[in-house]
Amino acid sequence: TQHFLSSLFSLISPETCKGIRVCGSGGPLLADLLKIKNENEFRAIARGSGELYPDISTVFEMGGQNAKFISLERYNHSSEVSIKDYGKSGDCAAGTGSFIDQQAFRLKYTVEEIGDIATGAARSAKIAGRCSVFAKSDMVHAQQKGYQPPEVLKGLCEAVARNFKSSIVKGKQFSKPVLFIGGVAANIGVVQALRFVLQLNESELIVPPTYAWLVAIGADLIEMKSPP
Repeated sequence: TQHFLSSLFSLISPETCKGIRVCGSGGPLLADLLKIKNENEFRAIARGSGELYPDISTVFEMGGQNAKFISLERYNHSSEVSIKDYGKSGDCAAGTGSFIDQQAFRLKYTVEEIGDIATGAARSAKIAGRCSVFAKSDMVHAQQKGYQPPEVLKGLCEAVARNFKSSIVKGKQFSKPVLFIGGVAANIGVVQALRFVLQLNESELIVPPTYAWLVAIGADLIEMKSPP
């Protein structure tokens, strides 16, 4: 992070920077080291979504260490929103980016390769999505039964989607369209699996261009309106 900031300030003057906030699972540590404010991710997501996507009231977020469901309430069609309802994964990494990364590594794939490979499979293996130990066992068993790696990876993407539905959404009612953000949104295999599991079409589950940066944008918007 310090290297990144050094690169940034080689392009712009530090004097032009009003303030800096940090988000994410490593936020508290970085905030303490850099003496800056750690921003709440839910608050940042709500702020960024409210400003950039005025027609959205539901956000799915899936990152490296946790996943979130956020239902937003908008005031008079303005950019001001509040969090109406939410859900979040627990301490276990199952169903997150690190879970996908770990299982892909076992098949000797990088996490960036999974999506395209999985979408090319004609069928999917049944993989447990709530525990990495069970997932490993299911993946080995599937290969023993003759499933090819792309079919196992497709099953892995579907397992993540099922886990999100059962553990985080938990039968909650939500409005469409849904904004899908976080690093895992770059995985087309998971995107398609979520659409299938939650019965959403392409116009109902949207991956925005800002999928990986919406939290940071929201934190920046909060900082801009904070008192000096």
